[in-house]
Amino acid sequence: MRAIDVHAHLGDDVVFGHSITEKDLLDGYQDTIVRGAIVQPSLPRFSVEANREIHDRIARFCECKEMKIWGMASIYPHFTHEEYKAEAYRCVKELGFVGLKLTPIGHACDPESEDGMHAFAVANELGVPMMVHTGSGIPFSSPMHVMKAAKEFPELKIVLAHAGMGIMTREAVILAKLCPNVYLEPTWIGVANMKGIYTELGAEKMMFSSDHVNNVAVQYETLRTVIPEKDMEQVLYRTAEEVYQISLYA
Repeated sequence: MRAIDVHAHLGDDVVFGHSITEKDLLDGYQDTIVRGAIVQPSLPRFSVEANREIHDRIARFCECKEMKIWGMASIYPHFTHEEYKAEAYRCVKELGFVGLKLTPIGHACDPESEDGMHAFAVANELGVPMMVHTGSGIPFSSPMHVMKAAKEFPELKIVLAHAGMGIMTREAVILAKLCPNVYLEPTWIGVANMKGIYTELGAEKMMFSSDHVNNVAVQYETLRTVIPEKDMEQVLYRTAEEVYQISLYA
């Protein structure tokens, strides 16, 4: 089995207080099923310069030879709209990043707010998916706060990171059933919630991730408990390939 980790972090996080290096990721993925990863910033200082620096670092990491790495931009949504758009365009058009990320709890941003909706609008313009942290951080991290954007931008693929983190997984499932453009990345949830996601949505709406590299084995075993072998490849990497327009084997 092989997998794409669609939710990995790099850098120093000033909100959650952790630090992850390139070596941490490469060493952590050794002897696991992960052969490719979409890497986004840990939350940096809230300055345009700090955002650019970590995005440049991720772009350099994408050149590594050990495994496939793709970049995802995480931009503070309360920069001016011009600043946000400029950095998003730079990351996608110049650095080759494959998606954007909104973290309501870390960015202090309601997805339904003017700045939140601007972020979705920019992702829609660029034609790349928007990943949104859901779960911890009520009320802004409620999956239902993403419905406004999912309805307004029906062509924009939206990935609900953590699939509501258990306590709001039911909301995440309902949203994904109502909105064909919504997908679930189910880290930090238990077997029962994972089974519910698979039963109601199917493998085509699910994708593999760790959030933190030391969670790879736990996440894989949780999936193995629930997902039939015939659908494992879909969850482990095919959904990610389809949503992010990437290839593990190309």
